[in-house]
Amino acid sequence: MKKFCNFVKTHMVFSCVVLFIVLLLSVVLCIGIGPVSIPFETVWRVMFYKMFGIGDISDISNSTQNIVWFLRTPRVLLGVLVGISLSVSGVAMQAFTKNPLASPYVLGISSGASCGAVLAMATGALSFLGEYATSLGAFCGAMVSILIVYYLAKTGRDIAPIKLVLVGTAVSAMFTAFSNFIVYKTPDDSKVREVTFWMLGSVAGAEWKDLIPLALIFIPGIIVLYAAANSMNALMMGESSAVTLGINVNLVRKLNVFVAALMTGVSVAVAGSIGFVGLVIPHIVRAIVGADHKRVIPLSVLTGGIYLIWVDVGARMFDAPGEIPIGIITSIIGAPFFLWMIKVRRYSFGSKS
Repeated sequence: MKKFCNFVKTHMVFSCVVLFIVLLLSVVLCIGIGPVSIPFETVWRVMFYKMFGIGDISDISNSTQNIVWFLRTPRVLLGVLVGISLSVSGVAMQAFTKNPLASPYVLGISSGASCGAVLAMATGALSFLGEYATSLGAFCGAMVSILIVYYLAKTGRDIAPIKLVLVGTAVSAMFTAFSNFIVYKTPDDSKVREVTFWMLGSVAGAEWKDLIPLALIFIPGIIVLYAAANSMNALMMGESSAVTLGINVNLVRKLNVFVAALMTGVSVAVAGSIGFVGLVIPHIVRAIVGADHKRVIPLSVLTGGIYLIWVDVGARMFDAPGEIPIGIITSIIGAPFFLWMIKVRRYSFGSKS
């Protein structure tokens, strides 16, 4: 294991290329898997023809083409984008709090975003914004929740890890209660069913237009965080050390909060509340490559995308022809795995304690 970790650290470009290839192959494979199985070659041909106009797909039925291009491809790509966004949000929050336990889900950001989105969906608030109303509601909810958690957990200049988790748990429960109350008071039964399924997390029913807001957010978000990677590394050594190195600590922290809230808010708006992705993926990556954000960010991007699309395959296959909300599966996987890492492996921030 140690040799593998050292190899990844010293061959970052090669490791990223391999993971990128795995991600591409996973996308094609996941598009083919479902109640209606579609061969790998057929998926590849349809995608190449639709994207680049290359090849001939006249021998492939229209129904198969529609399943590949209009039903499964947007769903799988949305899974990739949501997995990336939640993983990177987890990295940003852990750097912001200097706490490996931090994640959008644990700190109540996802619950706050869900509450804002549910409020927008169930009450019609912000309806003048059209299809962007839910996204704005989710972002506002995420910002409110993270500010509450940070204010209540901060003691002087430090944030105690246990206090942070306790405050995050309480805030998460509070926003979840608000969301449930809103759903309970909603008179439209069809809207209640829609909101309830959405709250459990799902990328089902994804359309091409759903990818646009998330792509427009996560691409600049990743670029900004990667550009600030050295500042984030300095921040991990403590505020005094970071200030000595000329780092604007307040700016870096505000940047992390804003990017994490924005990416989490949009992810929740399009896919609902999906827990533990931003907790487990950064932990796995840090256990392999250490705490250097120049390594952690790109590997979390690729690993998060791969992880979530395969979880989604399980969500739509375990109960076929129905499906299980993806948020249930990520919690079933994430919670025990995280407890195992804390209890058995005893990982500290980027290494074993």
